[in-house]
Amino acid sequence: MTNSHAPISVTQLTARIKQMLEQGFAAIAVSGEVSRLTRPASGHLYFTIKDAHAAISAVVWRTTAMRLHALLKEGGEYIFTGHLSVYEPRGSYQLVVTRIESAGAGKLAAEFERRKQLFAERGWFDPATKKTPPHLPRHIGIATSATAAAFEDVRKVLATRPAWLQLTLSPCLVQGAGAPSSIVTALKALATMPQPPDLILLVRGGGSIEDLWCFNDETVVKAVMESPVPVITGIGHEIDVTLADFAADVRAATPSNAAELACPSRQQLRQQIPRVAAMAAMLHQTLAGHDRHSHALSHRLKQTWHRFTDTRHHRLEQMHSRMQHLQRVQRHEQRLHLQTLEKRLSAMEPGHQLHNRRHRLTGTVNQLHQMLHSSLQRKQKLAQTQSRRLHLAAAALLPPRRQKLMPQALRLKQLLLTQIPAHRQRLALYHGRLAAYDKEDILARGFSLNYDMDDKLVTRVAALHPGARLRVEFQDGSADTRIESIKRNPT
Repeated sequence: MTNSHAPISVTQLTARIKQMLEQGFAAIAVSGEVSRLTRPASGHLYFTIKDAHAAISAVVWRTTAMRLHALLKEGGEYIFTGHLSVYEPRGSYQLVVTRIESAGAGKLAAEFERRKQLFAERGWFDPATKKTPPHLPRHIGIATSATAAAFEDVRKVLATRPAWLQLTLSPCLVQGAGAPSSIVTALKALATMPQPPDLILLVRGGGSIEDLWCFNDETVVKAVMESPVPVITGIGHEIDVTLADFAADVRAATPSNAAELACPSRQQLRQQIPRVAAMAAMLHQTLAGHDRHSHALSHRLKQTWHRFTDTRHHRLEQMHSRMQHLQRVQRHEQRLHLQTLEKRLSAMEPGHQLHNRRHRLTGTVNQLHQMLHSSLQRKQKLAQTQSRRLHLAAAALLPPRRQKLMPQALRLKQLLLTQIPAHRQRLALYHGRLAAYDKEDILARGFSLNYDMDDKLVTRVAALHPGARLRVEFQDGSADTRIESIKRNPT
């Protein structure tokens, strides 16, 4: 028995599997629980990702582990992003993880996008509402934790700035459930100082999305947007973005970068002093030129305005005259039109039409009365003439006719006396026979009548079949029955 496919080596099979897995799963996200976590001296992380029905080996290389925000814990649930890799000597595969997020990070990211869209629709991120921080502030407010490393980074940078710079710390929580209200209170405290700062730095060091979530709170974002003092945010690392950054007047990549943007260094100021003097002279010349130009423009504008107003007044007067003439013409035409309509309407007025119809109806009724009166008189005369003729004819014809009818009347009277009793006896006999055939009388004697489902009277067995339904009628009611069998009488 031979195989149609030529055999391949284990190495070849493993190479094919490696190619298929690594190309087919070059970028994948897996959620699961961490199990058998080991941290060898090499700095790599080895563990197993599992759920209720399966498990897969995973590794985080040392260079990636140093950049991770989320610290792995045994039994913790995370979302792992990476790619599959096949270890050919053992023929096994594992997930090489390049990014780790807590299991709730996906929900937080979705909530972040929802809030971002909502706040944008409210206009909280509108560039037109943002304030420009002063180039050389004298007083800077800082809202952060007094023990945070971010505060020390900001102080070190601002120590290289001009000596006149005044710093005011408004301490607040920058992580946890109480952080949003604490941040809002710190911002309001700086803005309501008797001598408020020229700008505010809202800073915090790096962390996971959960650690920085307080800067996505609605109250914090609104407080940053509504702050009367310009706000520069420096939250987390360069890759970390919060909603407070969108609402701030300026966003810095880190706390140190926020301090650098807040005020130029002494060295930068020294380099700018010569240029400032030259720029001041140029600005003075430019302003003088602008003054002369604006004066000439103002004079031209006044002349143009006078010409424009005079022309407009003339045009308005002409338009006013035309409007008055048009109004007079229109009023005259409307008056003529109304008079014509009034004449037409007077002829169509219901009262006028009713009077005309009543007059015509009265004439017609009078004509009918005259015609009826004349017709009745003619008919009365004709009837009187015919009545007289009938009386004369009756007086001549009745006596002979009466003599001829006397014998016939006597014979009719005799027939009535002799034949009516005989007919009455015969009628009584027929009535008795007919009563004997009456349905109610038959039922009263104990008989019954059978009807099929079409209410036809059944008189013969031949009209039935087994299973047929009948309605049997008695004197006091009826009953439905079914034919079980049929028995015919012998002929």
